[in-house]
Amino acid sequence: MSSHAAEVLVPITMFLILGVVVIGVLYFRMRNRQLLSDEIKLAIEKGVDVPFPEPKKNRLLLPGIIWTLVGVVSTIGMYVTIPMDAPAGTWVWGLLPVAIGVGFLIVHFIEKKEKEEEDKKAF
Repeated sequence: MSSHAAEVLVPITMFLILGVVVIGVLYFRMRNRQLLSDEIKLAIEKGVDVPFPEPKKNRLLLPGIIWTLVGVVSTIGMYVTIPMDAPAGTWVWGLLPVAIGVGFLIVHFIEKKEKEEEDKKAF
């Protein structure tokens, strides 16, 4: 295999594998939700009292941490590896995932604070 063919096939293969993994995760998540929905519908039709699942408490914390860390690592990686003759500020694109992660974390802490205030009013 020539060097040029490897330069073309490696990125294509990487993105194909990434796409298959993402599609697989989304498919199995959708399938799991569909099975749960069917089970709840069946129980309601039979007249069984069904407790609906509570939403996850920290549903925004994990994505916030992951996005922030990916952004920090990619920013540092780009700053270190991008050659000096590249356009100035190219590494700044790594801050985009940091901003997304910080946004997730801000929303998480706002929701947590509102939930705590709501619980205090309930008592």
